[in-house]
Amino acid sequence: MADLSNTLLEQVLDAKATHTALNLIGGNTKAFIGHEPVGQSVSLTNHSGIIAYHPSELVITARAGTRIAELQSVLAEHNQILVGEPPAFEGKATLGGSVACNINGASRPFHGSLRDAILGVKLINGFGEHLRFGGQVMKNVAGYDLSRLQAGAMGAFGILTEVSLRVMPQPELIETLQLEMSAQSAITKMRSLVTHGCPLSGAAWVDGSMFLRLAGSKQTVRQTASSLGGEALQHQSLFWRSIRNFRHPFFHQQGHLYRFSINPASPHLAQYEHSLINWAGNLRWVKTDATLEELVPVAEEHGGHVDCYGTENRQPPCFHPLSPTHQRLHQSLKAAFDPQSLFNPGRMYPWLGEISR
Repeated sequence: MADLSNTLLEQVLDAKATHTALNLIGGNTKAFIGHEPVGQSVSLTNHSGIIAYHPSELVITARAGTRIAELQSVLAEHNQILVGEPPAFEGKATLGGSVACNINGASRPFHGSLRDAILGVKLINGFGEHLRFGGQVMKNVAGYDLSRLQAGAMGAFGILTEVSLRVMPQPELIETLQLEMSAQSAITKMRSLVTHGCPLSGAAWVDGSMFLRLAGSKQTVRQTASSLGGEALQHQSLFWRSIRNFRHPFFHQQGHLYRFSINPASPHLAQYEHSLINWAGNLRWVKTDATLEELVPVAEEHGGHVDCYGTENRQPPCFHPLSPTHQRLHQSLKAAFDPQSLFNPGRMYPWLGEISR
């Protein structure tokens, strides 16, 4: 794989010399996030494979083009799973793309995010340097923050080539309960369960029903399920996958798709007809014809932010506006990693992507 790394380095050096923007592509499953990609395509799909896996240490290292589905399959052989439940998107999603977008499934508020699991990365920056941040074991935390900084950066700081992750054991038993109730009642109930330490690994509401996924020892899960009541959900894994892979019927409703990340105790956003609540109230998806500018004050009123997803509304802005202080911080980081703005220019914010000449 050294030849592939060298090829990527050469592409970056050529782009640097010619001031050419680069569009970083893994499985191309997350093109619906952020602004329209621009620049010369750089595919990472061949830069794949597991480099090291130590089940007893709960650590795995793989190249950025490795499929999430492959990682899930290998981990399952040892009864282990990825932290954050990144979606596999029909087997096409890659590790690098998942880190770059930091998309997480239902367990995120209970067991942590993909970002939380990062131990180290290798990255090619805008200077054409292949750098390592962090390490491949739990005790090596040098460069920890710079490693995790890549999560959610949308490839703005460079090309991820390797990622080392902490993984976690598969729970002994998982059971999902379905209880019919209103959205507001569900929010109140979910917050109460979280406060009282219920063994949750998923808590969502959609179409008039609350869904609670319990995970842990057999005794704990069965006792908790008995006390909560409701109906055991058949084919539970399909339900949770349909949400994290954006296949649930909710996502096919009319309107633009917005993602609110707000105070989980905030009341139901009843002004929007179509909604899906996840992460025990912290994540609210809505479908509406409203603009991002109209929704920003709503998100801020509830202590959070809102972003627009989808390919129908790709004109800026897609993401919640940043304060001047945070904008300067983003620009400073971009200048330090990628002073010519070679990587994914404007994918996050238009002001984070002008090519320097």
